Amino acid sequence: MSFPYKNPISSEVLGGPQSVSREEVYGSNFSVLQTGGYMEVYNLSDLNFTVPGTTGTVKLSGNTIPIRYTKGTGSLFSPNIITLNSDNISSGRRRLGMLVYVHETDQVYQYTIPNYDSLWSGLTTLTGLSGLSEDDYFTSVNSRSQIGQDFIDAWLDSSIEGVSGVTRNNARWRIFWGTDWQLTGGTIDYNTTGDLNLNSNSGNTVTISGLKTITGGTYDSGKSSLSLFNNLGETIEITGITSGGSVSISANTGLGIESQTLYTIYNSTLDPSLETVNDLGDIDAGTRVDELTGFTLVKLFDEILFPTVYPTYTIPTITLQGLNNGTYEVGSSLDIDINAYAVKNDSGGYQTLYIRKNSTIEMTDNSPTTSSVADLPSQFGYNNTNRPNSGYTSFIYSETLVIPAPTGLNKDTTTTYDVQGDYLSGNTLYTNKGNLDDRAYDVRETDAPQSGSNGFTSTPPKTITGIYPYFYGKSSGANAPTAQEIATAISGGTATKVLSSANGTLTIDYNTSGAEWIWFAHFENYPSKSVWFITDLNQGVIGDSLMENPYIHTMDGLSTDNYWSGVDFEVYVSKYPTTLTDNIQFKNS
Repeated sequence: MSFPYKNPISSEVLGGPQSVSREEVYGSNFSVLQTGGYMEVYNLSDLNFTVPGTTGTVKLSGNTIPIRYTKGTGSLFSPNIITLNSDNISSGRRRLGMLVYVHETDQVYQYTIPNYDSLWSGLTTLTGLSGLSEDDYFTSVNSRSQIGQDFIDAWLDSSIEGVSGVTRNNARWRIFWGTDWQLTGGTIDYNTTGDLNLNSNSGNTVTISGLKTITGGTYDSGKSSLSLFNNLGETIEITGITSGGSVSISANTGLGIESQTLYTIYNSTLDPSLETVNDLGDIDAGTRVDELTGFTLVKLFDEILFPTVYPTYTIPTITLQGLNNGTYEVGSSLDIDINAYAVKNDSGGYQTLYIRKNSTIEMTDNSPTTSSVADLPSQFGYNNTNRPNSGYTSFIYSETLVIPAPTGLNKDTTTTYDVQGDYLSGNTLYTNKGNLDDRAYDVRETDAPQSGSNGFTSTPPKTITGIYPYFYGKSSGANAPTAQEIATAISGGTATKVLSSANGTLTIDYNTSGAEWIWFAHFENYPSKSVWFITDLNQGVIGDSLMENPYIHTMDGLSTDNYWSGVDFEVYVSKYPTTLTDNIQFKNS
């Protein structure tokens, strides 16, 4: 059957032609945005169609003349798909036969798929899931069959005649020479008439006669003459020839000759298994003679004098923004507003950012906001191949954290927040010799190209510590304050509250007015205090002097905050009223 060409139609139909007023200075559309026809672009690279590593419909701003291509995962239910327009010979903005002028080469190129009819015929034999999917406006071809994949590959090919060894026969973009007279071939008969026959694309032949060529010759050493014969039977004699001796090259001279070309060569007569002792530039210690044999002298000196220096890579970073480490009272509330911020540096860029609380993911952002950051510097005069650099910001994670209370024998609680990110592999950089780094990829190492990584975590995490305060006070009554009086002072807010850990030494400034009773109390789970200290000459053991042994009492830390209640504290009360103008320390031992 013939190819089912149809004049194209789409779901958007104009009611009449579009134009601009005669006095206006703008056009109705840009040629490069149309489907097929004639276009103008600046560079040869604009003829390429690039498919990124991600799946889904390819929408890449760098593709000037794109096709409509969807990249699948490779499974039966997620194949690759190319979508043709309703004419079945165009996709996206490409159309068979279209012409594109390229400013860079000052030439016009024509888009072609020579075996298009045979590729299409193969598609028409497919049925079921592999078959064509058609409607009034589009035809879809999938890769569930080899026939379908071959058809898709033909559209994905952006080879250009004359670029990277591509010839006219296997190029998708062929140089367009127009329809004027062109030379398409020719033959020459040197043996009889000496005629040159030139064939044109119009079918005409132009003959140029009388050409001569040397067909043979003889040398007469006695006469020192050379006789040359041409294709027309004529003889040309050259006399007075003198001959010289031959040139020979002795072994181990560092010279070689091949096809009349003289060149330098390292051809040592040393034992081939002899090894170098020291590192010499790029020649490592232990290199054998036979590993260097055959090097030109230029290459050998380059390896010795100019060793390869590899580039240094800047690893990607990730940080948590909006929160600092802090210590808060149990039961109090803290408003959390945080986000992740990452910089790709020499990686391939972040795809996903996560917010974690206590190592559990609380928020996932698969489309972080990108921003420009300072580009990485050039090395050895070569631009960084991972430019432009980019920053990535997740959306804000918000919550009100109520500081949890410690359980069991724990003294405090910790709530941690950190961020993670998934990023792609970056590009290799150039060495000082202009070659791309050949070292293996690695994860976040400065001496290797950056390999992609998932779950890259910010360190250290931000930690919110929850504790019970400790309290102290003084009184001037006739008797020592009771446990209930101390509890009332704490809950009523007349005691001094210190939001700090009581795990170690407590330093308190009572500043008594004359002789007064002193006391302090800390959460039961902290170590008991056993020693009091003012100076080297004024210290003692708790229970023996100044301070009574502690007792346990249940406290309510209400004050004006109402954060917690019913918590057991160790209470320490002085044995007698005392006058303290200096700080006093209460130690664990």
